This record gives sequence, structure tokens and C-alpha cells, in this order.
Amino acid sequence: MNSARKLFLRSINQQKWQRKFACSATVRNEFLIRSPISDVVIPEMRFMDRLWRDSSGFLDYTAVECAETKKSYTYREVQRNMASFATSLRKKLGLKQGDVVAAMLPNSPEFIVVAFGTLQAGCVLTTINPIYKEFEIAHQTGTTEPKVMITIPECLEVVRKGLKAAKCNTKIVLIDKPGVNIPSDVVKYSDIAENCEPDYGLLDKIENKKDDVAFIPFSSGTTGLPKGVEITHANLLAASEIMAAKETCFAKFTNGDFQDVVPCILPFFHIYGLVVTLIGHLAKGCKLVTMNKFSAGLYFDVLKNNKASLLYIVPPIAILLGKHPDVKPEFFTHVRHIVCGAAPLAASDAEAVLEKSQKQIEFNQGFGATETTSLGTATLIGSKDLDYSASGVPMANNVLKFVDPVTGKDVPIGESGELYIKSPTIMKGYHKNEKATKESLTEDGFFKTGDLGYYTPGKGLYITDRIKELIKVKGMQVAPAELESILRSHPAVQDAAVIGVPHEFYGETPKAFVIKKNGLKISPEELQDFVAAKVATFKKIDEVIFVDDIPKTSSGKILRKDLKKMYA
Repeated sequence: MNSARKLFLRSINQQKWQRKFACSATVRNEFLIRSPISDVVIPEMRFMDRLWRDSSGFLDYTAVECAETKKSYTYREVQRNMASFATSLRKKLGLKQGDVVAAMLPNSPEFIVVAFGTLQAGCVLTTINPIYKEFEIAHQTGTTEPKVMITIPECLEVVRKGLKAAKCNTKIVLIDKPGVNIPSDVVKYSDIAENCEPDYGLLDKIENKKDDVAFIPFSSGTTGLPKGVEITHANLLAASEIMAAKETCFAKFTNGDFQDVVPCILPFFHIYGLVVTLIGHLAKGCKLVTMNKFSAGLYFDVLKNNKASLLYIVPPIAILLGKHPDVKPEFFTHVRHIVCGAAPLAASDAEAVLEKSQKQIEFNQGFGATETTSLGTATLIGSKDLDYSASGVPMANNVLKFVDPVTGKDVPIGESGELYIKSPTIMKGYHKNEKATKESLTEDGFFKTGDLGYYTPGKGLYITDRIKELIKVKGMQVAPAELESILRSHPAVQDAAVIGVPHEFYGETPKAFVIKKNGLKISPEELQDFVAAKVATFKKIDEVIFVDDIPKTSSGKILRKDLKKMYA
């Protein structure tokens, strides 16, 4: 081999090595952490075309089955019902391009039809937790102004109250079930999705531009009340392609006698369930087994009886699998990968699950946020000597850096700082909230996560704390400002502050500090009940402490770190 050829190959190998260990040579880029895998090319196509690009090989396989009712759709039925639903939104319900549809649904076969049928109609979907109460529904619908709301009969009355409080003139569609009477002033889901003909000529003319918003899930961001996160068709297309990279794609294509089975316990109204679970696995032809609410017994039955092969979980589920006496090795007979995200997990908890399984399973960690659409980091398939408390390395096309939260200056790789992420999956912005958008996105395209941590080459990302105010309860976001607003509305409360305190199983729980109005009496239990009546169960305040003062800045911002030092 001649010397020129040797020099060329040495240069190529050196570039590969530098890329693998995520550090560039320029002065400003020396703090950037790049993916050890090659960037993927984002194709020039519509997201919905990308979702079903490979579906011809698995149209007659089961796409989704409800664990409780056993109702199921094949891929062929999902696609037809989506087209029928999309047609009905346009022709029967009168929606136009860009109109918002709200889905307040548990995990179910119908959710898939509603979610992607909405996009097929050129509309925008906002997802609402089905255990939300009037106050929470009013906040989200008042912000997004949906033209149609799809929900279940059990939620009808609270939905009516929430829409009324938000002053929204919204048509309601109910998921109808055998033996359940449907009021005459609402629309039956079956009439517009299962029992009507799709108009493909109409649908083929609908064009969604890349920058058009597709989904508006809600996130607490770094401060304040939950905000609508604008996820575009381009974000979803990029997420689909990035998740399909062989180094981080845990699912296999359905063919012949093989089909991956994915128990769906992560809520579809949450970005983790909506994008990672649904989009990532529908595109591969997997069988999704839905549960409309979490029950340990039902989950164990699904693991035991459905040949589950891929488990997507959050830390409380990992702890349950590792500690519950009813968890048996046979639950993991077909499991290849367990992927945990939404909050940090202790290495000991991951090891406890693997010990229970009594087989070789890859336990993968990941990090993402609603604002990043999909995972920003993940453990690579086949990684050796894993530290299970690390959250993996950057996904393809993702770049990380850490910034000193005080000075705003980049810090060297390995040092602690606030995590920033840049990716084609980063949100467009916060819905109708330009101020929050500017505070969260840098001019060069990085999203400020509000999470403190560091990166160790060869090990990955470590999240150690949070700058952002949100409280993580069972992997779900709780905004302190939301609970404080409710507390202050009580006639006996002068002021209130809420922080998250550690909890062995839930991760964190909300703790409130309240200043009473002079001369008025109220018990901690009464305030807890007052809040519980207005919010979803996971947001309930675990403890109320009466105080004489709440530390604040000169501008009135609550000093939560000082509260934690003083009382927690």
C-alpha cells in the first residue's frame, strides 16, 4: 500500500475515532458532545407516508389489542379507520386545515385511529390526560381552542364542565361501547371511524407542510403552568428516521411468524408513549397491547400471556418489577430489551430487574423531554460494561453541551452544568407563548432542558438534579405553579409555595408551604382535599406545612432551593 493511501486511511480512521468520542477540534466546538453513530438522512417525504412506508408486508397482522376488552385492529383496519375518521373530521364535523382536535383518552385501539387520523385530515392533535379534572381541562382547552374533543363516556361530565369553564364551543365525540347509552348531543366514534366510507380523493389533496404543527402535548417547561409544546411534521419525520437507526432501534420488522409484542403502559397522551411507543413501533409492524390504566395484576398478566418482547417503562415500574414478589422469570421469557426513561433510575433498581429475569436481557436507559419529541440519548444496542444509572449517548443527529447556569458559559465535557440539546426533533416552540419559547431555545437552536448533569465519554449522560421547577411523580410532570395557584384560591390562604421532595417509590411528591390569612383557621388535611378535588391523582399534595414566610427574590420569584434547604 503506498504512503498516500496509508495517510488517507489514517485520516479517515482518525475522523471516525474523534466522532466516536464526541469532541471536535475547533475552539468553540470543543465542548460539543456528538453522537458516536453516523447522522441519518431525513427523507424528503410526508410524515404519514413515512409512518406507513413499509406496512405492505404486515397489513393483516394485529396492530393493537386492548388487554381489558380484547378489542383489536389489524394494520389494514387501522389505516382504513384512520382515513374514515379523517374524512369525517372534514366532511361531517366541518374542520379545516390546522384546526385543533383534543383527545382525552386512555391507551386504547381507538387512540391510534384518532391521533393519526387527525394528522391525515390536516388537523392538529392536543392530548389530555383522561384523569384530569375541570381546572386542568379548562387550562389546556382554553389555550388550544379545540373544535372537536374525543373522550370516553366516563369522562363526559368533567369534559363538559372543563369546556364550559374555558368558554370553548367544542363538538364532543364519544368512544361508544356495547350497552352504554350515548347522549343525543354527542357524536359516536363508531359512526365516524368504523362505519363510514373514507374519501381518499379528498384526503390525497390534503398537504401538511414540514413546519406545520402536528401535536400539542403539554409540558411544564422550566417554570410556570403547563405549556403547549408545538411538535411539527418535520419533528415527527426526523424522530422516525432517528429512532430507526440500527444502533438504537430495539424493534424488528414483522415478517413470517415473527412479530414483536409491546405492552403499552406508558400513556399515549405523553410524548414518550405517543412517539417512542406508537410511532417507533407502528412503523415496524409490532403488536401493541394497550392498558387503559395501570394495574400491577393486569400488567403481569400481559407479560405472562402475550409473549412480550420489548418493555418500555419508567422508574416506578422498574422498581415494581425488581421488588414485587409476584414477578416471575417466565414473565421475561421473550423479552430482549427493557428501556427505561422519563426520570433517573438507580443502577441497583435496574440490576434487581435483571436478577429477577434470570436471563440475558439488555437494559437500556434513555433521556428525552416533550420539547425534544423523542429520545435525545439512549444506550446503544450491544453496549458492554454498562453503568445503568447513565442515560446513554446522543442519538443520531443529536448534539449535547453543558452550560454553567450562573454564567451562561459552556463548560468542558465531564464538568457539571445545565444540559442543552440540539436536534431536528426540537419543538417549534410553546403554543401562544413567545416569551417562554425565547427563554427555552437559544438562537443557534439548542433547547435548554433545565436538567443538571454531566457527560462521561465511554459511559454516557448522567442527570443529577433539576434547575426547572417541575416535580416528577411516577415519571409524570407536576408544575408547582399550578398547585400554588389552586392553593392561593382558597379563602384561608395568604400565600403558598410547592416543591418536590424525594419519595422511595414515586420518585418525588409535592409538598406545600402555606401562609394562612390572619384569623382564619384551616387544617393541612382540608387544604390537601381542596387541591385533590381539582387535579389528577398524581398531582395530589402529599404534605402541607404552615409557615410564617416564603423566601422570594426581590422580583417575587419563589426561591425553591432555599425552601428545600430550610424545610426538606
